[in-house]
Amino acid sequence: MRSLFTLLAALPAVLTAPLVARQDTPEEPIANSWIVKLRNDAILPDILTQVTSLVGVEPTHQYNFGDFKGFSIAGVSDLVGALSSLTAIESIEQDQVVRANAITRQANPPSYGLVRISHRKNGASDYVYDDSAGAGTYAYIIDTGIYTQHNDFNGRASFGANFSPEENDNNDNNGHGTHVAGTTGSTTYGVAKKTNLIAVKVLGGDGSGALSGVIAGIAYAANDAVSKGRAGKSVGNLSLGGVLSPMTNQAVTAAVRQGLFLAVAAGNSGLPTITASPASAPDVCTVGAIDSKDARASFSNFGLLVDVFAPGVDIISTWIDGPDDTNTISGTSMASPHVAGLGAYLLGMPGKNYQGGKALCDTIKGLSTKNAISLPLSPNNLAYNGNVRSKIPAPPAKLYTPAMLPFSEKSPAAPFAMEGIGIAEHTEGDVAAYAYRCGAQERPFGSAVDYFAA
Repeated sequence: MRSLFTLLAALPAVLTAPLVARQDTPEEPIANSWIVKLRNDAILPDILTQVTSLVGVEPTHQYNFGDFKGFSIAGVSDLVGALSSLTAIESIEQDQVVRANAITRQANPPSYGLVRISHRKNGASDYVYDDSAGAGTYAYIIDTGIYTQHNDFNGRASFGANFSPEENDNNDNNGHGTHVAGTTGSTTYGVAKKTNLIAVKVLGGDGSGALSGVIAGIAYAANDAVSKGRAGKSVGNLSLGGVLSPMTNQAVTAAVRQGLFLAVAAGNSGLPTITASPASAPDVCTVGAIDSKDARASFSNFGLLVDVFAPGVDIISTWIDGPDDTNTISGTSMASPHVAGLGAYLLGMPGKNYQGGKALCDTIKGLSTKNAISLPLSPNNLAYNGNVRSKIPAPPAKLYTPAMLPFSEKSPAAPFAMEGIGIAEHTEGDVAAYAYRCGAQERPFGSAVDYFAA
């Protein structure tokens, strides 16, 4: 299976019209460069020795994290034939180019992303959040790098590793990664304003790299979190993707099952997410984009594999042209770090003990605002940080007819029996945001009701 990776942002930001053209992703294989996955029982050092002996070239990257074991290698025209005698090989996939799209600067527009994820209803003007703000957590930004000297990071951004094949320096020479990091955790523009940001550079200044390097970056993040005892306090963000690639999906799945929560951009092709990787991997948290009016962005991928939506049109964040620089761009790349930041925010909340990995995505979906997005063509979940201090009540969930959903149940938190119609979501802890009817009487939002029984 061949696959092309591309940054899922880098879309022109348009002041007067938030519509952004869809981006089709063609295949762009790298000649004589390969990614190899081994069986789980393979002894990696022994296999690498055999491979070098057979082809006369040393592997470029080694992968050993979770249940993903393998390597990448370049300079071999027929690797499949050369390694046909090795029974430990599970699959071989041709390496691919990872490429950014054009970015257009827009001066000083309003930014609504933080406001939107902290209120159930659109139209608020403040960002409401717990002041723990992701303290003690770590966010791995697998991207073009981070301009760590930006003032809005306040010393919380650091370099982790570089797997870009064309650039040996540790800087962000593109801007995309710095923008993503800013939405994840900068002081002004970030969701988790106290998280620690770690740059995992897999793409160069022109926005291009290799899939083999992306997988190496995923491996680094997953293993670094475990080796430093922070697996339960770490998240990762992948604002990149391309056509369906089983190898890519296996890599991100291994990282998540090792405990690393991964927010992944759904893609900018306006197509079902099942056509894209790593967005189609079931264990990652796949994020689609909405605009300021709660409409699915015209470019955003969609479908049952989208876990949650977040703001992704005209998002302002940190940039690379100076220590106070900002830029405004659009894409599912901009939506994904809202959810990566939300993951760090939740993991850092005192007394909550949220679990990482896939369980954290389930938590985020559970907290999300339901049925707020127009024409999502996907599960209708809008990212929400779970705060209970917002004065705007939760919107009603869908009401069903009595024939569809009758109930008669006494709530353990209220001194009356409930009979009638309705269903709504649970927000967090003992706080419920239900709308329901008891006979002809309609109860308001925020009543102390713990559950419904259908």
